[in-house]
Formats: sequence, structure tokens, C-alpha cells
Amino acid sequence: MTATSHGAAGTEVTAGAAGTEVTAGADGTAGTGVTALPGARLWVRRLLGDLRAGRSCLCLLPQVHLTGSPATAEALLDELLHELADFTLVPAPGDGVPTAGPGPAPPPPPSPDPWGGMDPILDYDDGLSAFSGVRTGNAAVPRTRAAPAPDGPPEELGPHSLADRILKELGDSAADADRHGGTEGLLERLTAAPADPGAARVIVVRGWREPAPTAATDLLRRLSATVKAAGLPPGRRPRLLVLASSAGLPVELPEQIAREDVGVHWWWGVLGRLDTATVVSMTRPRPPGPAARHQLLEAVAQATVVEVCGPFLDLAARLAVEWDGLPDGLPAHLLRLTAGPDPDRGVPVPGPRNAEPTAAPLHPNAALRAEWDRGTLDRWDGRLRRRPDGGAEREHSVRTRIWLAQNHALLPLLDEAREQFTEVIGVRSRISGTELAALYGPRAEMELGAMWRAHVQGHVRLSRPEADRLRTLRASRNKLAHRTALDNAALEALVRVLCS
Repeated sequence: MTATSHGAAGTEVTAGAAGTEVTAGADGTAGTGVTALPGARLWVRRLLGDLRAGRSCLCLLPQVHLTGSPATAEALLDELLHELADFTLVPAPGDGVPTAGPGPAPPPPPSPDPWGGMDPILDYDDGLSAFSGVRTGNAAVPRTRAAPAPDGPPEELGPHSLADRILKELGDSAADADRHGGTEGLLERLTAAPADPGAARVIVVRGWREPAPTAATDLLRRLSATVKAAGLPPGRRPRLLVLASSAGLPVELPEQIAREDVGVHWWWGVLGRLDTATVVSMTRPRPPGPAARHQLLEAVAQATVVEVCGPFLDLAARLAVEWDGLPDGLPAHLLRLTAGPDPDRGVPVPGPRNAEPTAAPLHPNAALRAEWDRGTLDRWDGRLRRRPDGGAEREHSVRTRIWLAQNHALLPLLDEAREQFTEVIGVRSRISGTELAALYGPRAEMELGAMWRAHVQGHVRLSRPEADRLRTLRASRNKLAHRTALDNAALEALVRVLCS
């Protein structure tokens, strides 16, 4: 299922609209594909749990994941088919004779369909490797866009056409299909003959390749109602798995289907902080040396990329490779990376200037779906996150995210340095411990500002290096406490002090 390409040197990053593909270069930098990330794996496990419990499922993906390159939908399909093992993959109109998973269906003749009429031999690697293509054995499945509407009468483009194709994949003869064709014939076949091993096989429909957007969802609803009326136990229920976009579907349809004992799985809030951090860590060039100073600067830089980019992995991968890690240049570098609208995403939609994101709903509602479909809006850490565009109206937001990252990475180290400096205060104090505590608070709890006041007032005599160290710690702590990011000079000064 995975393929890794190796460049002559360095790390190659392919940043597509749908996701991120990072390949290993001569420097040994590892790569990652979306389906290998923890959030995507959890999403797949939840979906498989519903299927194994006897529920049909509808997976709703952003339109950009269906048409981008590399297409996340194809990678997810490959992952799901590997896990399912026993399935029927329904061909789109014009695909010729497609494939079924392991089962009693007779072998179809050769076909141009990428699954080739054979049981897929999946070269599966569950490590964090790059997916350069969705693979079956040694053959890569070509990325496809939504199928064009075929010529023919309208009745061939709806659920009956889909049902007939499913019946054919289940092995019905032409004569039998003539007698019991269409949706009614399919439902009868699936629910009236539970002993048939093909009846309980998961039927997989690539909704983005269906010419009628609602054909698969209409069949999904009919199957759910029929199975419920038949009273079939979970282990003997036929199940339909539909991967589709919400484009062309009635706005209220997903919520209606969810109430009909169908699992609805949105690609929304799937990727979290750990996923972005994984991509950044694996794509970021190694620091120039093992010195603690380089390591700390690198930790702050990685935290900054994660906080600024959020769930947008393609942007995180590019920024991780190209940005030098110094905060002053980040807004301008982000502007260069995001200048001009992406043709797959359309014109950026202005977001609020307030850097504090708003709480996100559990799935994208009607007001959010246009941005979600373009790949410019997602749920991350429980809040709405819009794709950074680098514009002037977003610079305040970017600088606030730089502060958040610095606060997260440096505040624990500042607190540790403060605790250590209380020992210096005890040794250098010119007054008794009781007087010192009365004036500035208990020594173990004394803040950096109180220590500095004690030095200025002459109650603590510090050497020049000790005073410089305390001054830097105090200034850095005050800036972060007032929600102000450290600039290049302040960051490098603090890192020198923390690592000395």
C-alpha cells in the first residue's frame, strides 16, 4: 500500500490540496502519509467498528480530498479495503467489469479497472511512510476526479443503475438480474438469502464517481430500513459503505441518515496536534549540532509551526522545511507560501481578526461546508481553524500563535530556572531569611520580578553574570505573561541563558 521515493539529496515535500506526502531523501528524513497518522487511524478504526457491528456507513469527505493530488479519498479507500478483506467494490459507470473481494463470485474478464478483477494484494506498511499512490500489489491506482455524467436516459443514472451494478458484482446471472433487477431486486437478494456468504459482504461505493449524487445515499437509506424490518442480527446484515462528498446532497440529509441507524463519519476534526507535530518532526531538517542551544531553538520552532498551521499538513510540511525558525521572519514567509488563491480552494474567505478561535461544532454545518469543502476550514483541538493566508488582516493572529507556541515550549523551562535561582538568592541575600520573606515573599515561591527588586534595592548582591541572567529571565517571563511573542534577539538571549 505504501511507496517511498528517494531523491538525490535532502527532503522532498509534495504539498497538495488534499494532504501531505513527504518522501525520504538521502539525509534519512522519514516521510508520512495522511492515513498513517494517529488521527486518521483512529477515524478508520471507528468506521470499521461500526461496520463490524452490522451498521452501514456514510463517510463524508471534503471535495478537495476527492480531487486533489494526492487524493486522500483514494488513500483512505485503500486503507479500508485492506482492513475489510471481504468486500465488493462497485464499479462506476463506464469502468467495465470491476472487482469483488474474496468470495464465491466468478472471476471477471480482464478490465481496465485499477482493481483488475483480482483479490487485491496489498503491500501494506503500517509505519509512518509516504504514500506516493494508492496501491494494489505492485500497481498504483490512478487518482480520479468525479466521473462525468455518461450519455443515456436519466433512469440509468439513479439508484436503479447502481443497484444493478451491485447485483452484477454479487454474481447474479443476466437472466436473474432481469427478473429481480433494480433497488427492489437488490434488497430482496441481500435480505432474503442471509445464508449467501456474499450477502453479508461489505459493499463499497465510491460516491464521488457516481453521476447521480444522491443515488448511493438513497440506496443506503432503503437498505437500512429493509434490514431493520427484516430483523437480521448484526452478524448477518448486509452493509453498505459509501464514501462521498456532501456536494449535491440535501443539507439535512446526513443528520437524517444518522437517525436511521447508519454510521455517519465526517472527515472533520480528524487530525489533531499530535498529527501535525508528527509531520513537522519528520520533515523538519535536523538542527546543525547536538548542542542544547540548537535543540531548544528547534523545539520552539517546531512548536511554532504546529501552532500556526494547525490541521493543514501541506502548509506545515512546507513551512517546516523552508522556514529558518526565527520568529521575526515567519509572517513574511507565510505570506510567500500562501500568496494567491489556490485554484482548488477558490478565493480565501476572511476570518475573524481575533486570534482566539471559536468552539467548533461536531460536524460542519451548512454555513461552514463551503469552506470545509475547499479545505480551508477544519476542527482542530476542538475549535474552528481557518487556513492561514498570510494576509495583513491575519498577521495579528499569526503573531498570537507564535506567542502561544513560545509560551507552551518555554514557560516550563522558565519556571524551572526560577526555582534554581531561588538558591542563588538565598546565598546572596544581605538580610535575614525572615526579613527577605517579609519583603518579597517566601524564597521558594519568590517570583522573578521580586528577585529583581531585591537586587535593585540592595538586599541581594548579585554578580554581573548573575544579574544579567536574572534580567533576561525576568524580561522574557514578563513578555510571555503579557501575551507578547519574543523577537529574534529576545528568544536567542533566553535560549543562551537557559542552556548555560
